[in-house]
Formats: sequence, structure tokens, C-alpha cells
Amino acid sequence: MGSSPPSKSNDAPAPPLPVPETIQCPRPICLQYLKGLNLNRAYFNKHMNRCYCSNCYGPSKPNVFIAANSKFTVPRGWVSFGIQLDQAFASDKGIFKNWYTTFYGTSKDKLSEIIRNRFIPFPGDDLLSGEKFILNLPDQKHVYTSPSINYASLSHICPVDRMNVNDNFYDFQVVLRCKQNPADVQKFASGKPNACELLPNDNIQWKTDQRSSVLPISLLIRATKS
Repeated sequence: MGSSPPSKSNDAPAPPLPVPETIQCPRPICLQYLKGLNLNRAYFNKHMNRCYCSNCYGPSKPNVFIAANSKFTVPRGWVSFGIQLDQAFASDKGIFKNWYTTFYGTSKDKLSEIIRNRFIPFPGDDLLSGEKFILNLPDQKHVYTSPSINYASLSHICPVDRMNVNDNFYDFQVVLRCKQNPADVQKFASGKPNACELLPNDNIQWKTDQRSSVLPISLLIRATKS
């Protein structure tokens, strides 16, 4: 494990980092990729879609936000597609006020299972489809998340999918932005030094053994021209 950079004062906003622009606003490319995933349209709420490229979310805007007194990174360079929520549940639990915001890196083949399940499943859980949720992880008793989009999108967590769109090849990754119940969250350091320049390394990786505690609220897609 590498040492983390000194944490910044809670009163001082993190300075903006330079954002490499790989393509002109990636929203149309990411939308085409999303359509190619053949996910049920009923899963999504287009009114909650957002783009965080440097054109749509300028470099002078914050890189870090706070939810439930916990910092999380802005998903710069990603396009966010809102997921339909159970509004009664969200209101009853006050998830947008009381729950953390975290990120869950995954692969495209797991998206339908996860979103349909509504909460992030545990490895080995029985899904609504009748299948088991299979993840080849040594720890089968926890769900792992991170407050950092950079950490959640590391390639060993979030594999790259290369696809031809409009006669150009792009590398795509998918991450779920979630609201997470603060109860029984364990925070610890990662084995990947300098995975995130905005948050301290000593609590960049989170895990929980509480079911129904990590709720996806949007699908984030990043497209990088190959």
C-alpha cells in the first residue's frame, strides 16, 4: 500500500484538476453504447441524466461533494444515466440526506442483474431471475464500494469494453453510483497507491455485510477513444 497525500482541510475545497478531453462531449457516444447493452428502458429515468465532461461540467466546478458528512468525488469525464427509484422507499429512508454516495465498479454483463435486483447483491445471492450472482472474489460476505470514482473504475474492478461506434473504436467502462446506508460500513486503505488524488488513501475502500444497504441511483459510462 502506498502512502496517501495529506488530507485537505474540511473548510478548503479541493482545487480543480486538469481533465483530459478525449472526445467532444461523450454523451451521444455513451448513449449509443447504453442502447447496445439492451437493458430494459423501464430501469431508467432520463430526467436524471447528467454529463460530466469538461464541456458540460466546467473545470472551475467542484471536484468533491459531501453527502451525509462524507466526501465523494465528482465523476468527471463520465456520463450519468438516472435509474428509476422506489420513491416511497427513498423518501422514507431519506437516502439523499442520510445515506453516503459511493461508487460500485462492475462489468456490462452484470448490469441487468444488479439493476433489476434494486440493491447491490452479495456474491452467491439468489437473484430475481433465479440465477446466482457470481463474482470471483475471495471475500464472498461483503459488498465493496468506494467514495472515489477513480478507485471504483480501476481496471481490475471495472473491466474495459472496446466497441466500434460510428467507425471509431472506444474503450467503455461502467460504474454504478449508489446511495449507501452508513450503518456498519468499514473503511480501509487500498493496495493501489495514488488511486485517487482527491481523497485520502487510508479510507478509499469500503465494505459492508448489510444486505439492501447499497442502492444504485445512476449508471455511469465513460468512453475513451482508442
